[in-house]
Amino acid sequence: MSWADLGLPEAPEPSGNETPAPREPKQPKQPREPKPAREPKPAKPPKPPKPPREPGPGRGDGGGDDGERSRVPLILGIVAGVLAVAVIVTLGFAFTRGSSGDDTASTPTEQPTSAAPTAQPSPSPTATSDEVGDAVAVRFAGTGFTLVDDNDKTVFAFQWRDKVDGAVAALTKAFGAEPTQRVEPGDGSSYPDYTVYQWEGFLLYDMVDGTGGAQRASFTQPSYVTFSRNEVGGVKITAEHGLSIGSAIAAVRAAGPNQETPRGNVGSIRFVFDQARSTAGPPVQYSMVVDTDGTAVTAVLYYFAAGS
Repeated sequence: MSWADLGLPEAPEPSGNETPAPREPKQPKQPREPKPAREPKPAKPPKPPKPPREPGPGRGDGGGDDGERSRVPLILGIVAGVLAVAVIVTLGFAFTRGSSGDDTASTPTEQPTSAAPTAQPSPSPTATSDEVGDAVAVRFAGTGFTLVDDNDKTVFAFQWRDKVDGAVAALTKAFGAEPTQRVEPGDGSSYPDYTVYQWEGFLLYDMVDGTGGAQRASFTQPSYVTFSRNEVGGVKITAEHGLSIGSAIAAVRAAGPNQETPRGNVGSIRFVFDQARSTAGPPVQYSMVVDTDGTAVTAVLYYFAAGS
């Protein structure tokens, strides 16, 4: 097949010095008839977070990209403002809590100061004088006896017509030992039986009500005491008139007894002090009776001794 057969001019023969002529470009194909244009799809609605904004004055002709760029500084400014407000609120809240925390922390420091006088009162003469310690002495008088502490404060007081339960308990605590107990019979007619509470050197007698026809409410000697030591269980026993167990008979006479009576034992003498004081009362009062062996005091009794 030749160029003529194709309807094309014959190609010139190439010479040795000539460069091949450029090939003519192919003719473009005739365009096909365009297909009917499809109807454009409806535009997707803009996303809610970033709705398109109409271009306004100063936003440029295009409005789209320029608008977006112009909104960035505004949004950043709003975010910065919100963050600044949040920081201020947070700092204010922190300072407020810090202030209240300081007040709370300071309260325990101040509270002991204000509560110290109540929780740990300073020693004062009034508080000390009101305190009652352990009994260190038993002191006798016509109406009864009293247990006192080393500040001369009354620990327990007993009068002769009182029930002896409290006295037994107080003496047991003071002497540090339980008493032995027995009954000493009366005469069966006018003198009652007595329950005897006995510690070493100290005896407390308490009448058995109704025995011997005697009634405690009216009997002249409902209870009485005798002791033969100056100290029992470390507790000092103190009689009147400055006398004590072992005092010389001369000291007894010098104290001015009302009565001096020889006793059955050879040389023993009984002395009675305050004889007129013995009365059924109220309150019941006794005389102080001192027994001696003729040379010194051996026992002291607080006893109803009127007319004896």
